[in-house]
Amino acid sequence: METTFGRPQYRFPPTAEVLRSIIRFCQEALDNDETPVLLGYSLGKSQELLCGLAEAGFALSLHGSAYKLTKIYEQLGQKFPAYERYEAGKTKGKVLVCPPNVVGSAMLRNLGRARTAVLTGWAADPNCRYRYGVDAAFPLSDHADFPDLLEFVKRVSPKIIYTVHGFAADFAHTLRDLSYDARALGVSEQMGLALRETAPPPRARAVAPLVEKPRPEFSDALFVRFAEACAAIASTSRKLEKIRVLAAYLQTVPEPNLADAAIWFTGTPFAPVENKVLQLGWAVLRDALCAIAGLNEESFHQAYLRHSDLGETAHDIMRLHASLEPRLTLDDIRRLFEDLHAARGKAKFPIFKAALEQCTTIEAKYLVKIVTGDLRIGLKEGLVEEAIAEAFDVPADAVRQTNLLRGHVGETAALARTNRLAEASLLPFRPVKFMLASPEETAADIWQRMQSPAVWLEDKYDGIRCQLHKVGPRVELYSRDLKEITRTFFDIVDAARTFPVDLILDGELLAMRGDRALPFSELQKRLGRREFDLFLGEEVPINYIAFDLLWLNGESLLNQPLAERRRALEALLPFPEKFRVAGISQAASAAEIEAAFVAARARNNEGLMVKDPASAYTPGRRGLSWLKLKKAYATLDCVVVGAEYGHGKRKDVLSDYTFAVRDEASNQLKTIGKAYTGLTDVEIADLTKHFLNTAIRQHGRYFEVEPQVVLEIAFDRIQPSDRHSSGLAMRFPRILRVRTDKSPADIDTLAVARSLVRD
Repeated sequence: METTFGRPQYRFPPTAEVLRSIIRFCQEALDNDETPVLLGYSLGKSQELLCGLAEAGFALSLHGSAYKLTKIYEQLGQKFPAYERYEAGKTKGKVLVCPPNVVGSAMLRNLGRARTAVLTGWAADPNCRYRYGVDAAFPLSDHADFPDLLEFVKRVSPKIIYTVHGFAADFAHTLRDLSYDARALGVSEQMGLALRETAPPPRARAVAPLVEKPRPEFSDALFVRFAEACAAIASTSRKLEKIRVLAAYLQTVPEPNLADAAIWFTGTPFAPVENKVLQLGWAVLRDALCAIAGLNEESFHQAYLRHSDLGETAHDIMRLHASLEPRLTLDDIRRLFEDLHAARGKAKFPIFKAALEQCTTIEAKYLVKIVTGDLRIGLKEGLVEEAIAEAFDVPADAVRQTNLLRGHVGETAALARTNRLAEASLLPFRPVKFMLASPEETAADIWQRMQSPAVWLEDKYDGIRCQLHKVGPRVELYSRDLKEITRTFFDIVDAARTFPVDLILDGELLAMRGDRALPFSELQKRLGRREFDLFLGEEVPINYIAFDLLWLNGESLLNQPLAERRRALEALLPFPEKFRVAGISQAASAAEIEAAFVAARARNNEGLMVKDPASAYTPGRRGLSWLKLKKAYATLDCVVVGAEYGHGKRKDVLSDYTFAVRDEASNQLKTIGKAYTGLTDVEIADLTKHFLNTAIRQHGRYFEVEPQVVLEIAFDRIQPSDRHSSGLAMRFPRILRVRTDKSPADIDTLAVARSLVRD
């Protein structure tokens, strides 16, 4: 068998659906006065594409190689819609079909405004468009995808299978799990064959392992060892003991699995820079556990009430239904997460249910905890970094620096094991964590903290922190949680392509009309859009306010002083349209800082940033080199844990929200207030739909909801109170905005809230 796409993530949508997406891509490009360029092989793919575009009515232009082969097809009787041969300077208003090798060519550069898309089965890989350096990728292929490969085997029911090409070893591995006698030709399968069945499959001849691995190595690759390490870490409150237990475990993890295991200990299936989300909702988790245990929803909710933790609930429910012998490996769990990420909608349920059925009770508990994004074992990413340092005898500071640069604790662990941390550097299209500012309440406090004889002042903008990466024609935007937001702000991306240099900027996306900042609510209209609206650029004009330059033409500037980075940034002026450089001024006293704050607020900005011009850029750090002043009203970022039907005209919507901060000592959410003012009717309607779909349980008019939605809450005062589990209450709380740019991991802590208490 030819097994090019022999991994589960390669599942192709129906061809008609893919063609509709391609047509929409072309139409959007043409409407934006761009030339859509479709990249596919000249033999076969180009002609299939011509047939698929027949009813779209586009003017079609073919690259010379595709044109010649299409003429041969016509000589053999094939019919195509009208097309012409590509001529330079005559592509306006036309769809251009080219082979993939034109990427980066002078021909493509000379097209002017163009939007490129590659047509390949590899488009099922979310990183495909980055690998090809194009704007979009569509899964159009003449190869069989993973389900079709499996279906072929089932229909033929062969006695023995040899796999070749592509993911030959992976697919042979899958077939052996299904009890077929399968081998990959020309590929070493020592690990795969050694770690599988110890007895012949029931319907196949015995496949002897090429190298018999001793049992201890196999045990180290079992997922149960990961789960046992989690349980041991959870059993102690001592940080040093947590680090010791984790370090001891990491030393035993096989090298191919180390990166995955390190990531899972941070409580997520994937590293943030991968921009991959399982989208496995509460309903799928509940239904899978209920199906295995034969429970109804009410019984499930009763079990959840006993624990208020889905992982503990799974452990409870699975006690009588779990596998007695651990057999899931770390490789199996990695493939599970990839399969769940690739699946859509209801297709996730059978995948997750099948995995749970193979779990022991402790494996089920920690698998569910990873899936829900919260291990709750008292293990922060910082402790994982320290454990990596201890496990592989490298400096903790070097581990932290590498993780900040790579944004991938798994890769950091792999580099530490092989003593290659020094190789880590700032890389384009691998966003680094943003440098953070420490909050201060008064100008006098800031002046006292700052050691510099003169400090730099910048307005603190009420927008979205954004990192911009640009190399050649490729531009990507990343939010403060390192998620890609490129398509949402396509107009900024188009403008950034005109920079004459390659660079990485730190700045703020701000809704502006002329020189005046618009309210954040205007910017929110452009957040969360899966498909961009070409008219939004005029309706809500966006500017990128650049205030730092992190990388320029292949050179990292992180360790240079802010003053040097600023000079390099200003040397790029004049900026392209839609780009501005943040204004700076200097202050030599608390009074001057106070005056600058008042002026910033008058410009509709949020407050003031105060920076030391001698400071280096420290990703992810919150120190004293950058301070922020937001004193006009105090705010906290809180997560909603409860929603209640309102009154009067809001009696049919969930408009009253109970919210919480995180207690770092126990890693639990503690309620701190309730608010119902500040949001628009549209926002409330959208949140009502969300909360009804994610409610954990209902008590009359009140719904306990999944802690997912982050709100920025303003208040006049925080005071001690017995009404909330935090022991605090907000006086006159009001909702400033929904923080769609923040996750529950970014909310404020109980310690921060306590620091704001005033007598």
